[in-house]
Amino acid sequence: MRPGIIQRIFDDHFPSVDATHQLDRRARTAAWDIRTCRTHLQGYHVDACPNGDYSVVLNNSCGHRSCPLCGATETQLWLERQLAKEIRCPHHQIVFTSPGSLQPLWRWNRQLFMNLYFRAAWHSLRELLADAKHLGALPGVIAVFQSWNDELGEHLHLHFIVTSGGVDPNGKWVAANADFLVCAETLMRKFRGKFLAYLRAAFSTHTPTGKAKSEVLLPPPGRSVQQCLNLFNKLGRQPWHIQVDPAMPYAHGAIKYVGHYIRRGPISERRILSYNGDRVVIAYAHPGKHDSATFTLDARTFVLRLLSHVPQRGTHCVRAYGLYHSECREKLNQARTYHSQPSYQPESEPPDKHELIHRMFPDFTADLCPKCHARLRTIFVERHAHSPPQRRAA
Repeated sequence: MRPGIIQRIFDDHFPSVDATHQLDRRARTAAWDIRTCRTHLQGYHVDACPNGDYSVVLNNSCGHRSCPLCGATETQLWLERQLAKEIRCPHHQIVFTSPGSLQPLWRWNRQLFMNLYFRAAWHSLRELLADAKHLGALPGVIAVFQSWNDELGEHLHLHFIVTSGGVDPNGKWVAANADFLVCAETLMRKFRGKFLAYLRAAFSTHTPTGKAKSEVLLPPPGRSVQQCLNLFNKLGRQPWHIQVDPAMPYAHGAIKYVGHYIRRGPISERRILSYNGDRVVIAYAHPGKHDSATFTLDARTFVLRLLSHVPQRGTHCVRAYGLYHSECREKLNQARTYHSQPSYQPESEPPDKHELIHRMFPDFTADLCPKCHARLRTIFVERHAHSPPQRRAA
């Protein structure tokens, strides 16, 4: 449907959802931003022609990471940066899925839970691939956390995009078997043990050396710490789902796929096929996995499910490890040299927002003066309830 349909659904149904559910500040802030994006409640800015031929007043975007109307340029910038670093070698995708019984703990400790999730997955993979029996080298990893399934329900999992090979301690490239990077069963056991151990330790208020922790895991309402520990013991005896895919020729397809979800929420407005005021018909992102191409949600349920996936402020849902980490540039360039690629040098300054838009949409002309075709410049910004007005030179 046309852009703004999610904003319309929130306008119609968020007030009743808010009146009947205890929403936290994270969800309320997201809902307010989604409802007020590109309206007068977000303030306005003035774009003017540098030659004085034209000016226009426009409402501000909210800039919230979960708003479907925002984040296009930020996503494009992230994609360009990842593709610029990419080692032109096969890559595997590994999916780490946690049991559904851990979801209440995640809801109550979103940021800490996610940090431990990332840490356990990376430590498990790094240790296995450092062993010469598996690879004996350090790979590059781009990791993305997602909390939803195809019907926007809760489904906690990590996508790891992993180089099919790595750099050994001597700085040499070691290629992996494109059909078999690591045994999924072995990786599952190591990840399960580490993640549960990290969760157990996170309930303690002090480190083993006696230092007070800045963050402590809290049991969800209605459960005690001991009940959580009992759950961990039970989960430690059950199989978890780890999927290790054969290698893809390159990583750019997978990077573009996960890049679509780092901002703008878990669903594109293009997937919403119809809305009659009460029910929302949505196209599956992966229709081949389902009996039908669409599913239907009550509008209030749709609002609640979208809000349940809003990350905590300051949370990094995308992370880089190994060769792709910023502190491993020397090893990254050793790998790129082996694959006949130039050394990676990050850009000194990010491109201008207008430049990014024109890269994405070469025919875009809304930021050009209709008279002289010069690029418009923002000369005044008024942000309501965010910051004082900003004045800029034309």
